[in-house]
Amino acid sequence: MKIAPSMLASKPENYVHDVQVLEKANVEWFHIDVLDGTFTDTFAFPVEHLEIINNATDFPMDIHLMTNHAIESLPKYIEAGGDMLTAHVEAVNPRKYIDAVKKHDKMVGLAINPDTPLSSIIDYIDELDRILVMTVVPGKTGQSFIEYPLSKVREARALIDKHQYNVELCVDGGINEKTAPLAFEAGVDVVVCGAGILYKDDMIQAVEDLRALASK
Repeated sequence: MKIAPSMLASKPENYVHDVQVLEKANVEWFHIDVLDGTFTDTFAFPVEHLEIINNATDFPMDIHLMTNHAIESLPKYIEAGGDMLTAHVEAVNPRKYIDAVKKHDKMVGLAINPDTPLSSIIDYIDELDRILVMTVVPGKTGQSFIEYPLSKVREARALIDKHQYNVELCVDGGINEKTAPLAFEAGVDVVVCGAGILYKDDMIQAVEDLRALASK
């Protein structure tokens, strides 16, 4: 099970400390939530903040573009250190977005909100590196987990296994020691976890606890 800490749960003054601690926990990458106040009502992670994190670690950066202007913002987030770029199918033309990311020779993902059907991305699964199923409404950290999107996770897992697609299945939102087992049971490969790791006094232990749950 891969674990990606969401740095939206950190603070700019703590970025360097937090990524250095989480490196010791051997997390797979850092998840960066970009909110520009258009797709959501909130604003977070200007490109300068990504540069701070990227300069503090060699770990990969997954940029989650919760914005209506994902294609236009690709160059600056790639230049700042983005290794994978994931946009919302509700906000982009999937064909144009996938092509735009691949022109930069980066990994590409599509995200779907809790109420968005899997059918919205089904024609593109074999071209994606990651499917990101939201288990909260995009906008802020610390929200409660929504369980019903896990039906889409199970549907996606069945498709991926049937056709042997080389794509990772990920959930994002409200993941903690209580909700992670539900995601694991549904068949995810990756959990994005913000408050469930970064709000803990011992972040390394929080990561280890999640991994232990995945192995049960």
